[in-house]
Amino acid sequence: MKTNIKNTKRPIASWITLVKICVSAALLFWIYLIWSSATTLKGELNTKTDKSLVVHDLQVEFKNEVQEWKNFLLRSNNKESFDKNWQAFEAKYRSVAASTQDILKQSDSPRVTESLKEFLTAHSENFERYKQSRDAFIKSRFTAHQADVVVAGIDRPLLDILEKGGVAMQEEISNEKDRIVSKAIDHIEQSLLVLALISLILVWLPKW
Repeated sequence: MKTNIKNTKRPIASWITLVKICVSAALLFWIYLIWSSATTLKGELNTKTDKSLVVHDLQVEFKNEVQEWKNFLLRSNNKESFDKNWQAFEAKYRSVAASTQDILKQSDSPRVTESLKEFLTAHSENFERYKQSRDAFIKSRFTAHQADVVVAGIDRPLLDILEKGGVAMQEEISNEKDRIVSKAIDHIEQSLLVLALISLILVWLPKW
């Protein structure tokens, strides 16, 4: 009789062992899913953070362009230095314009796109004013004050436009981050629930 009971227990024990292995594998799989969700969340948030900086970087680049103009006025005292410094300023202008175009191509926000287009138009118009100032500068025999009068204050509105675009970008990114975090939390909560159920199954299984 005892032999029959032992023989009966052996297949049952083997079956329970197999179930435990499968449940343990499922437990590890769901732990991996939680880890993967957390890693994906971190990566997406970092991407959004990097994206939020592009308008700020454009502001810095534009301020460098304005500084390059000041350098042009201060350092140009003959035809040779005039040509050299104007080329440096023009290169900076074209770099800012190219950066703006690149951001526009990647923008999926109507508000940010509107601000950047407004900036691009004003930036191009300002460059024409700078060329007029350049001509006045050389006609006045490199008198910086007379040249600067032509473009006095024209950069401030462009900085305001970029500031507006930057605020719009930050708000868009903040909303996107909230959606990403909410989705990730839902996923992790579901995974934790499954983990809890799997853990209960392991606890309730016979100890044979």
